[in-house]
Amino acid sequence: MILVKEILAQLKQAGKTIFYSSHIMDVVEKISDRIIIIDKGQVIADGSFETLKNNAHQGSLENIFTSLTGSSEQHQNTAEQFIDILKS
Repeated sequence: MILVKEILAQLKQAGKTIFYSSHIMDVVEKISDRIIIIDKGQVIADGSFETLKNNAHQGSLENIFTSLTGSSEQHQNTAEQFIDILKS
């Protein structure tokens, strides 16, 4: 992962546009100039991390994502349903 972050940083410094899709929020938060959050096929947030943080009044990108896409309780319930399917 360190190599990937370094490659992305160097491409960014060279003025290249990079489309990076990830659920690893801490990496997205650190390397992105612009972040777009999509939920159920709809863009629900678009801007820099600072802009999203100021609009959502949340700390990390993960917290912002959770607040915009559903509660942590909803995510926990979905995870439990997924695990139940794997147990079958």
